[in-house]
Formats: sequence, C-alpha cells, structure tokens
Amino acid sequence: MSGPLIIKTVSRIHPGRAAAYRPLAEEICQLAEDREPRLHAFHFYVTEDETSEVVIHIHPDAESMQHHLHVLGDKVRATGEFADFESLEIYGELNDALRDWLPYVTEGIEFTHHATHWGGFSRLEGSGD
Repeated sequence: MSGPLIIKTVSRIHPGRAAAYRPLAEEICQLAEDREPRLHAFHFYVTEDETSEVVIHIHPDAESMQHHLHVLGDKVRATGEFADFESLEIYGELNDALRDWLPYVTEGIEFTHHATHWGGFSRLEGSGD
C-alpha cells in the first residue's frame, strides 16, 4: 500500500539568530506554496524559546520531493547561516534519485527511514488552514 511521502527535519537555531532567520523561513514557505502545486503540506514549527525548529512536509510521492529540492535547494542551503541540521526522518517510498541524494544530507546527523506504509489516510482538504 502506497502512502504519501512525509519528511520531518529538526534543526538547532543559532543563539540570537531566530529573529533574523524568520523572514527566510517565511520566504521558503511562500515559495513552496507558490511553486509546488502538488505539495500537500509544508510547515515550520519553532519552540517557544526559538532554539529549535521542526519542518514537516507532506508530498504525494517521491517526484514531488525531487521538485521541492529543485525549487528550494538554494534557499534551504541558506538556512545554514541561521540553524544547524540535526535530524531527518522520512516516511514513505523513495525513488532512485532521492536514494542517491541521501548520503549527502544524512552524514553526521540522525537519520531514520520508515519506507513501508501499512495503512492510514490523509484528510487535508478543509482542515482549517
């Protein structure tokens, strides 16, 4: 059973850099919304003390994630000025291109891949946001 491709990243925000980082995060969100029509969801969450962030995206398939990397790759790399990537979790099936990409982004961080979807559903239309 095939489900969506869900990506979760966790990053540590550099001390005192959250205010400067927020406009870039907002720009990334807007670009994702404007340039990725297949993307189901894309959200940044930050802890109350603004020291940690989680980014969640839900793609219909691996090709949508590839498009995401193409559209936002430069902007995502620019976040390194403000935050350090700590972990990556992927839920769902990857294609060959994403499997080839993984060694470049997972070196030195926690990485988990849950490839097999046993069941479930998404109810994103009319969710209120």
